[in-house]
Amino acid sequence: MELPMRFWPSFLVLQLVLVADKIGSIQAQGIPSLSKCGKVHLTVSSLKDSFLEMNWLMTCDSSGEAPDIIALYNQDPRSATKPLHSVNAHRYEGYFKTPIKFRFPWLPGEWDYYDNITDVIPGAHCFPYWIASVRRNRIIDLNCLKVHPTWMDDNRSILGPQRIGSIFIPGTHNSGAYGPIPGIFKKYVLNQNMDIWTQLVFGIRYFDLRIGYYQGDGFTINHDLVKIMKISKLEPHLRVIRRFLELAPKEIVILDLHRFPYPTDFQNSTHRKLIEILKRELGHFALPPSGLQVGKGPTLNEIWQHNKSLIICYGNRQMAKEYPWLWSPLQQHWGNKKYVSDLKDYLSASIENHNTMSNPLWALMAELTITPVEVIFNAGSNAKLADKVNRQLTKWFRDEWHRETNIVATDYFLGNDLINIAIEANKIR
Repeated sequence: MELPMRFWPSFLVLQLVLVADKIGSIQAQGIPSLSKCGKVHLTVSSLKDSFLEMNWLMTCDSSGEAPDIIALYNQDPRSATKPLHSVNAHRYEGYFKTPIKFRFPWLPGEWDYYDNITDVIPGAHCFPYWIASVRRNRIIDLNCLKVHPTWMDDNRSILGPQRIGSIFIPGTHNSGAYGPIPGIFKKYVLNQNMDIWTQLVFGIRYFDLRIGYYQGDGFTINHDLVKIMKISKLEPHLRVIRRFLELAPKEIVILDLHRFPYPTDFQNSTHRKLIEILKRELGHFALPPSGLQVGKGPTLNEIWQHNKSLIICYGNRQMAKEYPWLWSPLQQHWGNKKYVSDLKDYLSASIENHNTMSNPLWALMAELTITPVEVIFNAGSNAKLADKVNRQLTKWFRDEWHRETNIVATDYFLGNDLINIAIEANKIR
């Protein structure tokens, strides 16, 4: 049985505002308390099968108001006649992987990316995948798999007074390491299965990038020494971020150019070439750190007053000092752990012992790490490790750590519910 949500006060009652778009979108003003018996959410398998996963909480006695059925629908359950799939809630421990694949030919709310995209709809928007907990034909809780392209703006009255170093920010690890790429080693190179634009639309606001430089190719997205083939060019990713910031100017995005793994002797002259590209593509949006890199940093209201919504943290301290619009390196807590229990111990200790340094932002790198031996013997994959830990991350940050964290970066982020948890956690801080 799940731990009671004693740390969470009651949230606002769920209000759904239907928007006329391709599949029916919602404006989510709040969700029921996380202590509600039978509370549900959907995730997507981190494995290549991309099956939808049903998740639910049982926080009351099974003979009382606990749900009997957990069901997946392709529309709002209140108007659906038959589920796509359903299970007996008492036969499983709060989780079931369905045989239904997550397929999305478009992003809801008109958020599909194209060169001249303009007509987007703010707010949260549902895919045609819904989950409900049901007892005796009565819906206890319902939810949909959704995108949150403007969640900071949607909650600006609550978030405005809070400081950037104290809010819960969902992020991705090795954000540009998504596929497809050829070769058997892709399972050790890839950490995501969604591109940067899609991550932004879902609600990711922290991006961890590793940059390489190659004669002839220029600057690329790397996973350490490995160039992410086909999608490796850096500039198109920067333009995607720029377009998103134009469409959603209140969304504060943190771009962490954390490492420069190739060439191994990344020269200052190469850094300067890279910084000139950053300035050309994103300089208009970059928030200068002058006077802001103290304590927990500026409030979101203060950031919005500057009309600058991008924080660029640069992994070379000397270069960050040389260019006044770059923030100093961001501290990442990376455990390099193989086992779930070891990772939890490391994350817990990092939260407890964290000290803000020259940058008020700090990140928990909440993923398991494959070992060199596993690579040599072609065993395991980053996706399998994400599948092993993502559900646990949802529980840890929902039940224990939602008040104490800043940035949390994960692999295959759709396998956890941290975006929704972050949004709701920030409402009660």
